[in-house]
Amino acid sequence: MQSILDRLRSIRASNLIFLAVAPILIYLIFSSRNYAPALYSVLGIEENAGSLFLSFLLLVSAGMFGLIGSISLSSSTRPDLLQGFVERYRKRAIIFFIAQLVLLVVLAFFEITDNYFVSVAINSADPRTVDWIIMSDKSFILEPNFQSALLENSRTYLKLLVVFNLFSLAFVFLKNSLHKSLFMKSIIFLLVLINFSGMFYVLMIAHAGFAVGIMITLRAAFFAYIGASILGLVWALLVNLKPSRRSSYTFSILGISLILLGIFYTTRPHEEIVLAGTLEGKIGIVAGTPQSVTDIIRYGEFQNLEGAKSFKIRSMATTEQALTSLEKGRVSAIVIEADKVGNLPILWSTDYLSKFNKTMATIGFVLGGLSILLMAIGLLTNAHPLAVFSDFFVDTIRGIPMLVIILYVGLPLAGAIKSASAGLIDMQMMTRGIIAIAIGYSAYMAEIFRAGIEAIPKGQIEAARTLGLREWHVARFVIVPQAIAIVLPALGNEFIAMLKDTSLVSILSVRDLTQRMREFQAQSFLVFEPFNSAALVYLLLTLIAASGIKSLDKIINKGRSD
Repeated sequence: MQSILDRLRSIRASNLIFLAVAPILIYLIFSSRNYAPALYSVLGIEENAGSLFLSFLLLVSAGMFGLIGSISLSSSTRPDLLQGFVERYRKRAIIFFIAQLVLLVVLAFFEITDNYFVSVAINSADPRTVDWIIMSDKSFILEPNFQSALLENSRTYLKLLVVFNLFSLAFVFLKNSLHKSLFMKSIIFLLVLINFSGMFYVLMIAHAGFAVGIMITLRAAFFAYIGASILGLVWALLVNLKPSRRSSYTFSILGISLILLGIFYTTRPHEEIVLAGTLEGKIGIVAGTPQSVTDIIRYGEFQNLEGAKSFKIRSMATTEQALTSLEKGRVSAIVIEADKVGNLPILWSTDYLSKFNKTMATIGFVLGGLSILLMAIGLLTNAHPLAVFSDFFVDTIRGIPMLVIILYVGLPLAGAIKSASAGLIDMQMMTRGIIAIAIGYSAYMAEIFRAGIEAIPKGQIEAARTLGLREWHVARFVIVPQAIAIVLPALGNEFIAMLKDTSLVSILSVRDLTQRMREFQAQSFLVFEPFNSAALVYLLLTLIAASGIKSLDKIINKGRSD
């Protein structure tokens, strides 16, 4: 009895309150006509959720068993281990590889995961942009031929994993002396990588229909947190860089070179276009015409008259379409290349840099000017140019609301990157939202890491440098481990805040908890049920995260104090 009371006392008070009222909440949800559908919709629970969740657990377990077995096999190759410990690690590897083999055989030959792979495929793409997802009875399904090929390939992949597992078991029974060879260590590393990659894909990337909404929220928070932590640590470490003549010379040369590059692309041959036809009707403009030229024509500025009238314009995909539209009278004038004007009367002409040359010139001028500006301010303030940039970035990002950052990164910036790369880089909305949150929170993480770095005794850093360690090794072995331990509670608070702010990515139509809440509210015209359900799920997630962070903090602080 006393042990139970001690365990209850160790639980956070807010968690105790939630546990006390949980039975009432569960009863109200499942006894209500509207709350249960609202909760199912918010969580993203689809049909056959039970079988999907079972497949998810089996796949994760198979990957986990293989990963533990691979790590155990890797540990048995350590040269400092006694023979008894080597055998213990090898026996552990055998047990986990056999457990993985059993699961893989079940998954490969009994078609348990068919619904899971179909659900992952349906939730992996936007039905509006692909033709292998079709609508049937108000729900999305896979095109039959695509589904057959998908299931056949997935079963083949699982069978290959069975064969791969048998090879893994064979490596365990090799002599320990062979394990220590470079080739065998490479094979063991490959085992670890493949098992980790498979488990990571199922856990963090594949979206199955047992709870799509909540999994999208958790994965967005996880990836955004990792990205924000890495960026924040980089900004914090850059602040500690010491100024030097080498850095000033480097940034000066880099800035001048980039400006010269911009000048080079600015002087490239311009492309000439003309406005040909009459001004009686609409004006057709071929896609790819610079926006500045389009605006001049739209507002009639090419006439050089006061009070010039505006014109209606019509977008054309190609020059051939523009000429055809002019012949059929759909437009009275067109904007085309000068060498294709033919006998049409020319009303106005201009020239411009091609899109590629203009982009490269802009990049050269902006980055070159920024490099020289950072160098000049660094000399003025006796700071490293990268430290100046870090301060500028942190102060700038902290002054912009998170919603504005998400909209800016998700819409105009991602569109500009897609346009500049000729469509090669076309990020999904989920990816855009994660990058935006990571950038926004990295500024706050930088200040947290900076506080942790400043809390480390300067003597330790100086002693590490005295021993001959490079700055990178000083940061890796001395600064970063201690700084993370010091600021862990603050980092935990940032994760909780980020977990809630993932709801902002719904503005990009990412179907997370918040977006699904809005969709259900719009379809059912109910208000309290979907909003209360979403609030309850977010509350549960934050309570679990807070408890986990507190437990982790106790473990790390106990280790430091000991």
